[in-house]
Amino acid sequence: MSEASRTPDCISLEEHRDHDHPAERIARWVFFAALVALAAAALADVFGQRPRSDVAATPTATLRVRAPDALRGGLMFRARFEVVAHRSIRRPSLVLGSGWVENMSFNQILPEPVRTTSEGASIVLEYPSLPPGRELTVYIPFQVNPTTVGRRAQDVVLRDGARRIASVDRSLTVFP
Repeated sequence: MSEASRTPDCISLEEHRDHDHPAERIARWVFFAALVALAAAALADVFGQRPRSDVAATPTATLRVRAPDALRGGLMFRARFEVVAHRSIRRPSLVLGSGWVENMSFNQILPEPVRTTSEGASIVLEYPSLPPGRELTVYIPFQVNPTTVGRRAQDVVLRDGARRIASVDRSLTVFP
């Protein structure tokens, strides 16, 4: 028997390997089953970034928000905001709640707004006027900061100047 394959002096095979302790065996199987369940849930896209559409329709306009509602830290995703004007909107603006920007990174907004401001923890994106029947589609690519975990509100409000037209209340869950 080679020196490398010998059992170390401080280990007794009967006590450390060949023992019959059912609690340890059960604990190992429970741990293994938990790992398999976690992998199966990930494969079933429980933690994934499948986009979801949320819609708010009023006589003045329709607001549709398409973005994932479940993500993992570090992932990149794209949100799409669609506004269809049923009546003229002189100063359309999208107000993105704080959940869109806290612990999120983004570098661009397409198309670029005419003016970008903030109201408290929210961001306000102002665009040129929309005549009836016209559509405005805004794309924003985001990345979730890797250390972010938890649930947050990601509300979006469509306004004409200071007048509220439509709003979408949604939430995002970020998994570790």
